Amino acid sequence: MPGMMMRLSFSVRRLLLPSVLMFVLPVGALAQNSIGPLPDAGADRPPVTRAPLRAPARPDLSVPPLPAAPDQGDIPPAPVAELPPPRVPGLPDGAAPARLPADQSTLVYAPGADVLPAGTDAVLADIVARLRARPSERLELRAHATGPADRAGDGRRIALLRVRALRDRLVQQGLDPLRLLVFAEASPPDAASASPPPDRIDLVIRQ
Repeated sequence: MPGMMMRLSFSVRRLLLPSVLMFVLPVGALAQNSIGPLPDAGADRPPVTRAPLRAPARPDLSVPPLPAAPDQGDIPPAPVAELPPPRVPGLPDGAAPARLPADQSTLVYAPGADVLPAGTDAVLADIVARLRARPSERLELRAHATGPADRAGDGRRIALLRVRALRDRLVQQGLDPLRLLVFAEASPPDAASASPPPDRIDLVIRQ
């Protein structure tokens, strides 16, 4: 049955094709005759002429003369003003700043002592004033101490006790503990007459 339908459809197409061609060919010829040949787009168009560009005007480069300077002979001189006294950050307004110490100070201890020596508060007051005035600086506390010859570790222990007491005093005066660097070292027992003194704390200011 499918084969018969295919043969039938093929026969039908063979019969219909000549009729379709006979109808399409006259229609195409009629359309071509009615339209005619296409004209040439640029055959009768006149050439385009453009006006030349106008040159800009030449700028005026002449500079007028400068006016004369005004007469300032009648202007009175400005009064002399005095600058206010410098103020150190961290101190009350109007308070005189403390004397800024040098970059290094030394506290000398008696052999075996672990208390702060006399005159420590005056030295610390100057150091605290400088550190408040210069927030970018830090303070190193380098402690040295002698100990018995048969117990070498005692010297470092004494130095550590001294530097911790000094550090606590500086924190009580308002310094940030993060700006204090602590070091403790033991001095050799035979350095009792050496210079600098073997029992001391060096206060070194660093940038």
